[in-house]
Amino acid sequence: MEKQARERSNNWVITVESRNDQHQEIILSTIAKRAYQLFERRGCTHGFHLDDWITAEKELLQNDFNGNTSQFDLFIESPRDPKVTTILSMTTHSMIVFRSHARHAGEVGGGPDVASVHLFPEEIDTTKTNVNGVDGLLHVQVPKKNHSQPDLTASYRASSKLVQQPLVPRPIPYR
Repeated sequence: MEKQARERSNNWVITVESRNDQHQEIILSTIAKRAYQLFERRGCTHGFHLDDWITAEKELLQNDFNGNTSQFDLFIESPRDPKVTTILSMTTHSMIVFRSHARHAGEVGGGPDVASVHLFPEEIDTTKTNVNGVDGLLHVQVPKKNHSQPDLTASYRASSKLVQQPLVPRPIPYR
């Protein structure tokens, strides 16, 4: 994987991917793998491939965003097992959460497993991502790209023609 940034703290890693198409490939192959598992669980009965695909998407894709703020806040389970590493792989439009288990010398493994996928409805600024461990969870704060605060100066100028008192900005409520 091509990495622009990498940070390690305790048992989690942040990587920033440079290619959206790489994420897209991982997401589609993970959904296909899960849909096939559902097909097998149902006894390999044909005719339900669309249902299996939709179920796999719902299990994997997370839509837990509040679009009314300047950033996305996510809480991701972080196993307390020191042999498990949580990997956050990010692009400007998505984040894939992987779990990697420590392997012993000579042990062959297939790489990390996809735990969840988060598709952002707006472009994010991956360079300003903040991650903190909180009670077995990772609190991931991902700012929206080019999100600016309202121009209070323009509002002041417009309102000062009507009212001669200064415009005091109201505090923005925290969710």
